[in-house]
Amino acid sequence: MIGRRELPAEYTAFNTEWGAPYGHAAAQQLSIQDRLDADGRAEFGPFAFQVNSLTRTFEYPWAFHAAEIRPGMRVIEVGGGLSGFQFVLARNGCEVFNVDPATSVNWTFVPGNSWSLSQENIDLLNVEFDTDVRLVPARLQDAPLQAGSFDRVFCLSVLEHVDLAEGQGVLKRAEELLAPGGRCVLTIDLFLDLKPFGVLDSNHWGTNIDVRELVAATGLELVHGDRAELFGFPEFDRDALVDRLDEIFIGNYPAVSQALVLEKPVA
Repeated sequence: MIGRRELPAEYTAFNTEWGAPYGHAAAQQLSIQDRLDADGRAEFGPFAFQVNSLTRTFEYPWAFHAAEIRPGMRVIEVGGGLSGFQFVLARNGCEVFNVDPATSVNWTFVPGNSWSLSQENIDLLNVEFDTDVRLVPARLQDAPLQAGSFDRVFCLSVLEHVDLAEGQGVLKRAEELLAPGGRCVLTIDLFLDLKPFGVLDSNHWGTNIDVRELVAATGLELVHGDRAELFGFPEFDRDALVDRLDEIFIGNYPAVSQALVLEKPVA
C-alpha cells in the first residue's frame, strides 16, 4: 500500500503521544546537537534526535500498528540511527536491537542540525527513556545475531538507498533471523522524480527499487500490502497512482511511502 494523506485516528494519536516524527514542540527551536546536550531531554520525546522525512508521519505509526507488537518480543530495527522508533518499541516491552553500520557518520542537512550515531548517544537516550536498546554496529548481513530468534524485523525507508543485490541480502538475512511466523515490516520510498514517473534512474537519495524482486529473493510471504501500489509487481498501476496523488502522503523529496509486511511461514 501507499501511505495516505488522511491518517487514521490511531496514527495521529501515536504521533501526538511520542512526538513523531520531529519531536515535541519543546525541541523545535533547538538544533539536534543542542537537544542532545540539554538537560531534561526526555521532554523533547524520542523522535527529537534525528532529522526525519515528512513521510515518517505516516510510516512510524503504520509500522507500529502493522507489527502487532506484544511485550516480550525480540525485534530488530535495521538502520535505526538515532530514530525514536527503537525507543518506542522498547517502551512497549520489546527487546530491541538497532543494527546499523553508520556509527561514525555525522550527516548535516542544515547548519546546526546534524547527528551522529554512536554507542554514547544510544546510552544517553536509553537513560533518558528508561530503555535498554542494544546497538549492533554492523550490516544486518554481518550482525552476530542468533538465527530464528526474532519476532519482528523493521526496515523503514532503508532499502531505497541501496542497490537491488544489497536489498535482497538484507531481506534474506532478515528471513534467517526471524522465527517461524515472524514478520518483516517494511517501508520503501517511491521517488516521483524517477522512472516510471520521471526520466532519471536515480537521484541523490537512491532508486525506485523493484519490490517484487526483493520479495521473490526470499521465502517470505506478502501478508500486508497492495500489489497495485508496490513498484515492480505486475499489478502496479502508475497511472492510477498519479490520478490519486491528491490523496497520497507526499514527502519532501518528493517521494511516497510503500508499506508492506512479509511473514516467515510456520512450516
